[in-house]
Amino acid sequence: MTTMEVTMETQDGEGDLTEGVRGAIEHARAGVSDAIGHVPGIAAEARDRAEQAAERLPAAFDELRTYAQNTVTRLQTMPDSRLSLLAAASLGLGTGLRLGGASRLATLVGLAPASVLGFAIVSRPGRIHLASSSTRA
Repeated sequence: MTTMEVTMETQDGEGDLTEGVRGAIEHARAGVSDAIGHVPGIAAEARDRAEQAAERLPAAFDELRTYAQNTVTRLQTMPDSRLSLLAAASLGLGTGLRLGGASRLATLVGLAPASVLGFAIVSRPGRIHLASSSTRA
C-alpha cells in the first residue's frame, strides 16, 4: 500500500465518522426541540394540579384536626394503667429500633404513639396533674 492509498482510506473513514457525528447532533437537536415544545403543557398541568391541591388543603386540615381531637378524647377516657402500658410499649419499640440500627425516621415512628399517649394523659380536663405531698411536721 502506498502513502497515497493510506491517506485516501483515512480520509474516507473520517468522512463516515464526521457524517455519523453530524447525524447524532441533528438527532439530539430534534429531540431537544420536541422536549422544549412539551414544557408549556407540562407546566400548565402542574399549575392546575397545584391549584386543585390548594383548594382541597383547608378541608383536609379541618378533617385531620377533627380526627386528632376525636382520638385524643378517646384516649383521655382510657384508664391510666392502659395508657401507661401503651406508652411504655411505644418507648420500648422506639428504643429497640434505635439500638438495632434503624433509621431516625423509623425510630420517630416507633416513638410517636408514646408522645400522643403522654399528651392524652397530661391534657385530661379537670384533673390534677402533679401529685401533692402532704407532709406534716
